[in-house]
Amino acid sequence: MPNPRLLLVLSFWCAFLPVRLAAQSQPTTNPAAAASTTTTVASAKAVPASAANPQTPQEFFARARALSDLEASGIPFHLKATYVATGDAEFTGNGTYEEWWQSKDLWRKEATLGNYRYVEIKSGEKSSVYAASSYIPLRLRQTLDAVPIQIAPDSGTASKWKLKHRKLKGVDLAVLSSEYECGDGKYKAKCVAEDYFTQEGVLRIQLRGSVEDVYNDFEPLQSQLIPRNIGVAGGEGAILQISVTSLESLSTSEKILLNDSPAPANLQRIKLPIDFRKDGKPYAGVIKGKLISESRPIYPGVAKQQQVEGTVVIDATIDETGKIREPFVIHSSGRYLDAAALDAVRTWRYKPATINDVPIEVTTTISVVFALNHR
Repeated sequence: MPNPRLLLVLSFWCAFLPVRLAAQSQPTTNPAAAASTTTTVASAKAVPASAANPQTPQEFFARARALSDLEASGIPFHLKATYVATGDAEFTGNGTYEEWWQSKDLWRKEATLGNYRYVEIKSGEKSSVYAASSYIPLRLRQTLDAVPIQIAPDSGTASKWKLKHRKLKGVDLAVLSSEYECGDGKYKAKCVAEDYFTQEGVLRIQLRGSVEDVYNDFEPLQSQLIPRNIGVAGGEGAILQISVTSLESLSTSEKILLNDSPAPANLQRIKLPIDFRKDGKPYAGVIKGKLISESRPIYPGVAKQQQVEGTVVIDATIDETGKIREPFVIHSSGRYLDAAALDAVRTWRYKPATINDVPIEVTTTISVVFALNHR
């Protein structure tokens, strides 16, 4: 009989997922199904001539940025959104998001999830984050990633992107795809990144690992086309349904208030989790945490019976007490292995990472490898 062997590897995450754009209210993990819900895109103005007829990955990214990237447009805006967070997470329920944006150096974001509140302020060289507690809920963080309509600046020059054209449910789409390694050490997995564009160059679907955003109901804001509905799906299905309820140019009075944006009352100032993006090395004074208690995942009987193997890559936060908070799958090996890996990892405990001897929160990836050893 096959003898299961489990290989467990922990690493600190070297990069966050790219910031996502905005999308539709009924997410799906099937791009073909998602494409069937897309709407006709209105024409936008002021598209650069070089991106008027996109043919290459660089040109599609450039056109999408010209049409749908609010921050790149330089248009000061005030955005309001509501969302519903669901799925396998510690914090779920109803939330709100609001942003006032004057420039890349002057903006304010406010978000809630139930009774939790988060405020981030950027004013010149000074950045401040305030929250109801030092731990930021996963679904709120995913909302912060999903709502800003922004295309990563390096996307248009990335030579690794490959371009192909597909027709899904009657919609002509250009698909830009690339593979990247996720996980740690020799136990890395191949994650896929895909961007689906209409021929106009407007982003409809974005897939990063096992997290997918779908963008729909585009409406014009000056020269931009902005999606009003945002859907985010993960391995367990729909996890966020976001609706942009208001999006307007920043008023004169709001610009004045933004220049003198006060710190919120009744919230504590916090530091964002360390992510070790700097060549995968800790910053000065940081000592990495250490796994001190773990339970081995149980190899699901149905997976053994079907001879299913694979690597599950999990993203999680280790808080300042050493507890794993809201792990989620970024590379799936099927629902049985995913569930077994999550069940085990939730019970793990760490000696927390520290900075100058003070415990801190860190983001991390955990690779759980399920392998059948035939004897």
